[in-house]
Amino acid sequence: MKFSLPFKTVYKIEERDGAALDQLKKRLLGAGVIILFFFTVIMLRLWSLQVVNGENYKQKAYKNRVRVRELAAPRGHILDRYGREIVTNKPSFNVTMIQEDSTDVSETLERLAPVLGMEVSELWNKIREAEDTPRYLPVTLKEDIDWQTLAYLENHNYEFSGIRTEVKPVRVYHYGDLAANVIGYLGSISKKELAAADRSVYSGGDIIGKRGLEKLREADLRGEKGRSLTEVNNRGF
Repeated sequence: MKFSLPFKTVYKIEERDGAALDQLKKRLLGAGVIILFFFTVIMLRLWSLQVVNGENYKQKAYKNRVRVRELAAPRGHILDRYGREIVTNKPSFNVTMIQEDSTDVSETLERLAPVLGMEVSELWNKIREAEDTPRYLPVTLKEDIDWQTLAYLENHNYEFSGIRTEVKPVRVYHYGDLAANVIGYLGSISKKELAAADRSVYSGGDIIGKRGLEKLREADLRGEKGRSLTEVNNRGF
């Protein structure tokens, strides 16, 4: 026995199917618009990261991977009219800390204190005295350490995160206090002096001539700074 639907019923089913299809098309179109919107946003973001800000992020990645350290220049010698040395330099090995590189400043200072023969409170005082120094710049904890201490720190640097040893030239006045008023002396650059100085030449913590010839001939004696580039890991080593 054959079974067939009335014409009107078939027509209504087709009509409902057409309405459902239109609704589906609208939904697909809406979904497509949303997908296109998010795809456009993602592409714009990628374009911004790679093209607009690409160089900026590249520089940041470089700074995280490469540690730039400023090297102090040895000051010029001062001689008398016969060429005899009045003021010269000698190397001084100093211990510094870059707080940004330390995983735990407190723990590091506790480990370091007995090595330097200092109290932990003394080291904290050094940190506090340099509170204006950015955390990515070194803070001097002890100057002119002996060779034994230097060798120990170099061989166990993995135990002291953020701690560095650096060599800096210090002045040797061969005649002591004799003619001290004429020769003068050195000191850390003050905030007032730094504000008036050429920032391409001087920075916070620099040692400059304060009196006498050291100040008068500062431009001739100061030397030119250098830089060292060191590739480091995520712990600063």
